[in-house]
Amino acid sequence: MDKIQLTKEQIGQIVAGVLFGGLFIYGYLFYFWLPTSKKIEDNTKKIASMESDINKARMQKAKYKDLTAKLESLKEEKEAAQKKLPRERKLPDLLRTITALSRKYRVNVQAITPAGSAPVEYFTRVSYLISLKGNYNDIGRFLTALGLEERIMTSENLGMTATVGADTSVNAQFTLVAYQYNG
Repeated sequence: MDKIQLTKEQIGQIVAGVLFGGLFIYGYLFYFWLPTSKKIEDNTKKIASMESDINKARMQKAKYKDLTAKLESLKEEKEAAQKKLPRERKLPDLLRTITALSRKYRVNVQAITPAGSAPVEYFTRVSYLISLKGNYNDIGRFLTALGLEERIMTSENLGMTATVGADTSVNAQFTLVAYQYNG
């Protein structure tokens, strides 16, 4: 084969072409490709971070729904517990309850006397001496209804005496203990 003979001018053009091609590749890499790939990489990391934050927020939102329902449930339980064991004496409410039950069960409440209070670990026992008159069965129903009231109350030291006459009735004296929360 014959050797290719290049002139100096042709060699110069080839060298200039290689040099400009290298310069073009260098410029393309350092001014376009590398900064663009760096931006792409940074944006990919930002997107991954944002997606992670979004997933965390979705998980917290799902927990928030559960927490809201749990909070409402706990509020209802608290209100129910406060009705059973109030923080204050609530004597007017107690008197209304006793009066309503005495009318319902045809019992005549003759006297209600405060008998003091005694603090216990988490609650206070507030005592009232109650005297009433009525039919034996009606008094029993009245005492049962007191025990079934929403507020926690107990009847203690019940004493009963029968009265003989035109109508057989019973006089009863007992201590009503209502409980009050200390916390």
